[in-house]
Amino acid sequence: MSLEEIDDLFYLLENPTRRRILQLLSRERLYPLQLSREIDVSQQAVVKHLHILEEHGMVASRDEPSDRGPNRRVYRASRSVSLHIDVGPTTFREQAAPMAEDAELSTEQLRIRSAISEARSMEPSARMDLLARVGEDLRHSLRDHEQERQQLLALIGELNSEVGRCSRKADCSYDERRLLHHMLQNPNYTIEGAAAALGLREAEVRLLLAGLEQRGLAR
Repeated sequence: MSLEEIDDLFYLLENPTRRRILQLLSRERLYPLQLSREIDVSQQAVVKHLHILEEHGMVASRDEPSDRGPNRRVYRASRSVSLHIDVGPTTFREQAAPMAEDAELSTEQLRIRSAISEARSMEPSARMDLLARVGEDLRHSLRDHEQERQQLLALIGELNSEVGRCSRKADCSYDERRLLHHMLQNPNYTIEGAAAALGLREAEVRLLLAGLEQRGLAR
């Protein structure tokens, strides 16, 4: 996703009421009145947040018939996205990407999907027992994945620190250090792309690159 799209997501999610609305709608479809009672916020405020979320494609709505009068507007979550931001003394990463529902699954993940499908033909008590065990397996896998992710981020931090020490020892200028970090983070970088990312002219990038090559920091 572009930086503009990431900024848009941060704008939507910085508000705790909107986050709570999305959390509730991720479980089931709800009416504004139900949301208002659940999060203890006025229905008018809830509707305002729902309109913002719908404008940005995070929720969708439709009219449903009501036994007590006119149709009611019901809302559901409609967009799947994964958003990460990592901030540290030597690390800053922000990343957002759609959660692909058609991603290729591993053998173990296919086994879990099969168990979920199998549950549909079970009696309610057996079904919920199986789904509870599958849920615990999935949560355990996510915890393991997050731990590995944190370890990898720590290593990225060490890498960035070493790059900084190396460039300072070589007496690189500020823009040379910027270019060096860009090159390491974008192995398939281009002169045009580096210039756009760093706010420099292409001729300036070529001069900086020549300086790094002279120091043996680039090739």
